[in-house]
Amino acid sequence: MRADLRHGLRQLGSALPAIAKSGMLAPVGPRKAAALARGFYRYGPTPAMLLAATAIRHPDKVAIIDDAGELTYRQLQGRAEAIAAALFAATATPPRSVGILCRNHRGFAEALAAGAQLGAELIFINTELPPAQLHAILARHQPDVLIYDDEYAAAVEDAYYLGLRVPAWREPSAETSALPSLDDLAARSGPAPPRVRGTVKLTLLTSGTTGLAKGVPRAVKPTAIVLLAVTAMAIVRLRTTDRVLVAPPMFHGFGLLALLGPLALGATAICRRRFDAQTALDDIARYRVTVVMAVPVMLQRMLAVPGLTDNASARSALRIMVTGAAPIAPATVSALIDEFGPILVNGYGSTEAGLVTIATPQDLLAAPDTIGRTLLGVSVRILRADRTEAATGEIGEIFVRSGLEYAGYTPDAAATVSSKEILDGHVSTGDLGHFDAEGHLFIDGRADDMIVSGGENVFPGEVEYRLIAHPDITDAVVIGVADAEFGQVLNAFIVLGSGAATPADDALKQHVRQGLERYKVPKRFIVVDEIPRNASGKVLRAKLHAPTTS
Repeated sequence: MRADLRHGLRQLGSALPAIAKSGMLAPVGPRKAAALARGFYRYGPTPAMLLAATAIRHPDKVAIIDDAGELTYRQLQGRAEAIAAALFAATATPPRSVGILCRNHRGFAEALAAGAQLGAELIFINTELPPAQLHAILARHQPDVLIYDDEYAAAVEDAYYLGLRVPAWREPSAETSALPSLDDLAARSGPAPPRVRGTVKLTLLTSGTTGLAKGVPRAVKPTAIVLLAVTAMAIVRLRTTDRVLVAPPMFHGFGLLALLGPLALGATAICRRRFDAQTALDDIARYRVTVVMAVPVMLQRMLAVPGLTDNASARSALRIMVTGAAPIAPATVSALIDEFGPILVNGYGSTEAGLVTIATPQDLLAAPDTIGRTLLGVSVRILRADRTEAATGEIGEIFVRSGLEYAGYTPDAAATVSSKEILDGHVSTGDLGHFDAEGHLFIDGRADDMIVSGGENVFPGEVEYRLIAHPDITDAVVIGVADAEFGQVLNAFIVLGSGAATPADDALKQHVRQGLERYKVPKRFIVVDEIPRNASGKVLRAKLHAPTTS
């Protein structure tokens, strides 16, 4: 029997008891059953139905804890229904699309649910976009309604956005706006919009690390949701009693899943508008958090908090930590296991392909650098440059086929946007990787980040991971710099730990040489305060400028 089929059967088998323990199959009475049927008829297979069903099953449970306090499922559903009705009344016909430009707070969930109740395309906009890029994104997508935090009001105004504007989060010190906010709409009453017919399109934006973020629209099929849920239940084992710290930005695919998972199940999502490592650790202790969802750089910052080891009892309820959205160094994986125990799960995916693999705690104990095995319903192929199948252990480009079908990017008349290569239904991720004999996938680098130095191919990731293994270095990025003799040489940007003295270049070169080949040793080491990253933790290499060699 094939290894991937055996793995899929094991996932399915382990998911069944996890689903039973989760509470999602707990019986309901006739009244709630009838309400669930009405909800499905009204909203169909959409995110709005997920929240409506949970509000019927667990009306008085706390759904979200954020900077404004607690909100129950009954309150969240009621506010979303009122907001949807108000938007319908304000636009005369259901809007075709709703843009959401919100940080992590209840307003994001309300905007998502209300937009889905309207049957509108939901466009999740990066909160870290500079004004010029926000202008371009709004011009390209032209959402009928834009729900945004007040801090972006000036940028939205400068973008000459012509649709319906609805402020979401407002600071207490902010000036009063003439525009009705989400709170204002939630206090209104009006006729409900027409029932939703069909699926709701979700549009995520790519990371935009090399240019303007591209839109990836898709209508998520129910079968894809079921297969994803089975895998998640088998590995993450979410329960209705969980308290989940949702740290990734919700506009990102990982953050969106981190929010929708608990809300679909009836757990409690805990979020803050801005991530702070100390606040996150305080929330873990205060709310007895059982599940942490965070991108790798957030976990690195939590590890760096002074006195972390002394407060182990404060996180005694913590059962699992889930990371993803960006590469995580094996040294960081090992440090997390040493500090928190073998509870780390690492996910890999892309905006175009969705979630692809998950590495379990057992996988990471055996191989801290793996990204795990493929999910149910997902096919991964490793292809050579000539697009033939790579052998086990051979590095090639990763192509993925999943239930989240990729059909190209949102058309953009103002830019030349090339779609990802697709072969036999498999879309290129742009990553290079390999499988081992057990079916574990490993990432070796990005195809466009590879450095050719003296005729040798160097993947920056392996050099970065070696540098981060140094006791005085907490973060590192390696780039290729033009060189007259070698074509390119490696320059390393490093972040030192608190109180660490700058190591000598010769000592750092020796450290790298002890673990890697000589041609992978950086020529220069540049100490910086922080590596530039986007909101999901991916490195913004274009912002790193190293001197060229003579």
